[in-house]
Amino acid sequence: MAKNEVRSLLSAVELRADGDGRTVSGYAIMFDKPSQDLGGFIEYIDKGALKDVNFDGVYLVYAHDMNQPLARVDAGTLKLKVDDKGLFFKATLPNTTVANDVLENIRVGNIKGMSFAFTTKADTWTFGKNGSPDIRHVTAIDEVFEVTITPLPAYQDTSIAISSRDASKPAYGKRERMRDELAIIRVRKEFM
Repeated sequence: MAKNEVRSLLSAVELRADGDGRTVSGYAIMFDKPSQDLGGFIEYIDKGALKDVNFDGVYLVYAHDMNQPLARVDAGTLKLKVDDKGLFFKATLPNTTVANDVLENIRVGNIKGMSFAFTTKADTWTFGKNGSPDIRHVTAIDEVFEVTITPLPAYQDTSIAISSRDASKPAYGKRERMRDELAIIRVRKEFM
């Protein structure tokens, strides 16, 4: 059962005037950097987490809206490269209303964030003590669906990660499991 998760981060989105000035680049995923508190836990994407990921079907979209496409790997308008820092992207945006608005908002500094939607293949948890947050290390990502340019680089839709963390705790009861399974169904409907 795939668990779609969405993460957003402040990232150096750059606007480059390559020829027609429609190229944007930056990092959609940064390795070994702590997330903000995601509701009781801090998350890290480990360096080897993207090792076996196939990026052939990845889209670049605006604000996680698949109806707002900006580029695609299989169209040749989106390039993705894993390096020591994370997942670097470079995209040439089309001459559409959405893309023109995104380019202008990047130019004036209104948009500085990146995000990504993914499923986890493997992770580890260290449970915090005395009120400190739990720590999650995503050690293997199964699939990256999209990378997103977003004006709101705050983490969102974290109920799935919370449910996987809580399921590992001994006091995880039937009521909590049902609550989390309903949250998973709601998120899955949103992304499917």
